[in-house]
Amino acid sequence: MNTASFRPRLLGSSVLLAVAMALAATLPALADASTVTQSVVAGSLSASVANLALNSGVDLFSSNVIQTPTGILRLTADDSRGGTAGLGWSVSIVTSAFVYTGTAGGANIPAANFALTSAALPVATAGQVVDLSSGPKAVVTTATLETARKVITAAAAFGQGSYTQDLGVALTVPASSKVGTYTGTLTTTASTTP
Repeated sequence: MNTASFRPRLLGSSVLLAVAMALAATLPALADASTVTQSVVAGSLSASVANLALNSGVDLFSSNVIQTPTGILRLTADDSRGGTAGLGWSVSIVTSAFVYTGTAGGANIPAANFALTSAALPVATAGQVVDLSSGPKAVVTTATLETARKVITAAAAFGQGSYTQDLGVALTVPASSKVGTYTGTLTTTASTTP
């Protein structure tokens, strides 16, 4: 084997390899820059109450005295407005007359006979915690509901989340009310002003 001709080739290959490694160390690595994005859009301000059967759904018997069945309304309020959140809000409730349905010729029960009897402290179910002074907090604890009444409010920078509030209610059923069903419609309104 001719070693004289082999050494320069080996030496030439070693030099070439060393130069290539030095260049690779000084050149920036080739990379592909990618981004990941996610848009967040504003939600809404909403409020609702669940349907309720007064007196735990137990029927009243026809009577010659006034009867006052009671119940608990569960109010749910949610502020998911995102960028516009923090401006504060309130929720009001109003009822219609309790419309009579039946065959005995009964009369409607006036809306003024339906009243708020208590309002529990709101409970946070998601989002910002309840602040006892800025809310969400109960506004009115007793009132008749023939006129819209604010029942919960949150000041600016508070109430950015989901909340429940239990509201005690009672319906004054006049003496000698006719046999049948009396149905009122509650309107719950969320407002962007505290």
